[in-house]
Parts: sequence; C-alpha cells; structure tokens
Amino acid sequence: LSVIIFLTGCANRGYHTELVPVTPPAVLESAAVFDWPLKGRVVSPFGAKEEGVSLKGVLIEGREGEEVLAANDGTVIFVDEKLAGYGKTVIVDHGGAWATVYARNSEILVRAGQAVRRGQAIAKVGRGGKKNISQLYFEIRNKSRAHDPARYLQKKSF
Repeated sequence: LSVIIFLTGCANRGYHTELVPVTPPAVLESAAVFDWPLKGRVVSPFGAKEEGVSLKGVLIEGREGEEVLAANDGTVIFVDEKLAGYGKTVIVDHGGAWATVYARNSEILVRAGQAVRRGQAIAKVGRGGKKNISQLYFEIRNKSRAHDPARYLQKKSF
C-alpha cells in the first residue's frame, strides 16, 4: 500500500510504472530494524535539500558498481529503469506497511515479485545527484510516510 501511494504521484506525471501483485512477506515487528544497504558515508541526511527539494531519504556514498543489499527480508514490488528523479529504482515490501526504496543504481539485479533476504544483493551503486558522485538514495517508509532511516538502521559496525 505504501508503495502504491508513493508511485501515484509518478503515474499522475505520466511516468510509466508497473506494479506486480505479490504475496505479502511476513510482517515485521512494530519496532522495525533494518541493515545498512551499503557501507558508506551519509553525504546528505534525511530532510536535507537537494535541487530545492527536501530529501525523504538519505544519500549514501559508495563505489560505482558496488553491491546494494536488501535492508531486510521482503518482496520486490517495484522495479523501474528510468523513474524520473530516481533513475534505476527498486522498492521492497517488508510487510506491516514497511517498504524500502533504493535508487540511483547503475544496475538492477532483481525483478518485481521476487522474494529477497536481508543482505542479498539487489542492485549496484550508480552516479547521480547534484554532486554527481557514486551514491545510493535510500528511503524507509511506513504506511506511505517517509521516516528518517537513522531511526531504524542498525548501528554502523564499519
């Protein structure tokens, strides 16, 4: 549901998107905890302005082509190669109205409808944004509302 609301704005702007009906994954606990999808420095935190827009996620610096990992178990519910403002994007439904968004990738390694495990490679880091550096754009959403990933990500061990 959260992803459908997220994508409604894209559809209203004429972007082509395709959602695939999937079996919902097991529901996460109410206090959701996610792994970092990439080992890297946060170059723009939640709420920072980029090109005049407040980020609803974080930008994590990485090496171009480095694997992007699923932050938790779930089902891929959306894959798009050219989502305006996001580029190559993957969205994973984690159940309990939780979803994660992984964007600005150079390559997508999964397909819509595919089950993924925590730590599984789902994409590869690309380049983009106003800084034009190798980076991942990452969001955590619950009930279609973006939340600061810092509140839900495991403490860094790198």
